[in-house]
Amino acid sequence: MRDHPGPAVQSASQTRASIRILPDALVDQIAAGEVVERPASVAKELVENALDAGARRVRIEIRGGGCELVAVTDDGIGMTPDEARLALQRHATSKLASAEDLGRISSYGFRGEALPAIASVSRLRLLTRARGAAEGFEVRLEGGALIDARPAGGPEGTRVEVADLFARVPARRKFLKSPQTEWAHVADWAARMALARPGVHFELLRDDRPALVWPATSDVLARLAAVLSEADAAAMVASRRVEGGAEAHVLVSRPDRHRSTAEGLHLFVNGRPVRDRLLRHAVLEPYRDLLPRGRFPAAVVFVLVAPEAVDVNVHPAKWEVRFSDPRTVHHIVSSTVKQALGQRAWLGGEATRPAAGWRTIAASPHAAEGAPPDWVLAAPSPPARAAQSDPGAAFADAVLAAGQGAAATQPGLRFAELRLVGQLQCTYLLAESAQALLLVDQHAAHERVLYERLRAAWLRGGMPQQALLLPVTLDLSPAACAALLGAEEATRGLGFEIEPFGETTVLVRAVPALLGSADPAEAVAGLAEELLAVARDGVTAAPGLRSLPAADRLLATIACHAARRKGEALDPREQRALLAALDEIPFAPCCPHGRPVAVPISLAEIERRFGRR
Repeated sequence: MRDHPGPAVQSASQTRASIRILPDALVDQIAAGEVVERPASVAKELVENALDAGARRVRIEIRGGGCELVAVTDDGIGMTPDEARLALQRHATSKLASAEDLGRISSYGFRGEALPAIASVSRLRLLTRARGAAEGFEVRLEGGALIDARPAGGPEGTRVEVADLFARVPARRKFLKSPQTEWAHVADWAARMALARPGVHFELLRDDRPALVWPATSDVLARLAAVLSEADAAAMVASRRVEGGAEAHVLVSRPDRHRSTAEGLHLFVNGRPVRDRLLRHAVLEPYRDLLPRGRFPAAVVFVLVAPEAVDVNVHPAKWEVRFSDPRTVHHIVSSTVKQALGQRAWLGGEATRPAAGWRTIAASPHAAEGAPPDWVLAAPSPPARAAQSDPGAAFADAVLAAGQGAAATQPGLRFAELRLVGQLQCTYLLAESAQALLLVDQHAAHERVLYERLRAAWLRGGMPQQALLLPVTLDLSPAACAALLGAEEATRGLGFEIEPFGETTVLVRAVPALLGSADPAEAVAGLAEELLAVARDGVTAAPGLRSLPAADRLLATIACHAARRKGEALDPREQRALLAALDEIPFAPCCPHGRPVAVPISLAEIERRFGRR
């Protein structure tokens, strides 16, 4: 009797089977398992064929979520009768001629497996007419077997109907979801393709009723607004960069607009929608200290590289790609996103908008030759002024000094040029521009300014330090104490002088000068917790803290504890100094922990609320 639920162990002689060639029908079904996952996979393959055939109009019809019918009609070049017959045979394609062609693929499809694989698990009808031909040709198959092939009437182009998907493969059909879910997958993929090809007219019908129509356009923002939403389009900023044989065009959401998932990321390589970890990381990395944890931007990212610099043949469904120089691609995408985020025009008015088409997106001024490669404040600070007894003047000097050395010119709005209205609830500064009322969170703004100054000093390896008149004693948890004391080199580099004073107690003898009158114990406790989190995330404290992601977290913690708080009254000089300091850092849409620095309320919105519009 078997004492476990697994299969019984058999001898080699009982399990040995002879090697054989699989029947063509079974081979086609195996190929179908790689290519056809669900109705959306069918729509994807058929639309890609249509676009490769030069289609300018594509119509997608879905019934029963695609289980009953997926039909794609195009106005492409069509096929001759002989080509139509060949297209339904395995490994037949017009897109490859030699082994060398595999290294420079520029079409969507090329394997020559899609149509026969789809036909093997459905009823398929292909109706096509080549351009200039007097008549068309029709082919019908069921379960991969030819039923009929004959001349037929029809417009120039091709129509492929796929009915009863997986009807003869119940084991596959039972894994399909509800018609609503399957339709959602089709619509999502179609939306991605519509973003990739704004010059093509797309039309989707669901259960014989019009569902989605995206007219052809030369303006990528117009297509984005049609496919996603007007709100998403209005919240986008654009940038373009060319470097190292690669080209990136990005449309990314402003830091004040974010969502709970990364589903808003739309990535394209040479016009092909992809799901690529490298590109995803390159887009998200610039938002690292701009968005709260667990929040994500929306983005439409186009990457152009030479066909031979990317391998699109690494996934059966062609969702993944492999770059010959991934470092360059990551850098150019990340840098282009940073350029886009560096624009602050949205704070004072409408977002930057390209004139026409994604190829015409204007580059940010930072893309010019000689511009800094990163938005990090890296220039040396000037000598500090003599201390003044007036706390308001001292604070003004401190925040102004935080930005000295950065580029003086910034695109878009300049905070210092706004008319200062005053302070609201000792928390928000109110400033007026020609188009809007700007609310500036004083804590978030000051935190961002201090963070940039701390980061610059840390990168230079010279954090100014202030000795305490009396050491501060601080009790910590054993784990936090161990993390803090284990990172002595890192904490000293950040401007702290800390020594053990018992098993779970430390003495703080010096702190970064920028902390000023902030509570040293609170700052060190926060630093210890952040060091503990860094260690828990698998990043070594020293010397590994020289890695920017780990160090940035510590710098953000220090800046947060040193910044002026909510509820603190600032006199007019302090208010103006803080606004001026925001102009002197490369950009400041959010504090390092992701809260917005400034929120505009447009004049149009104010007038609408008062019934003037």
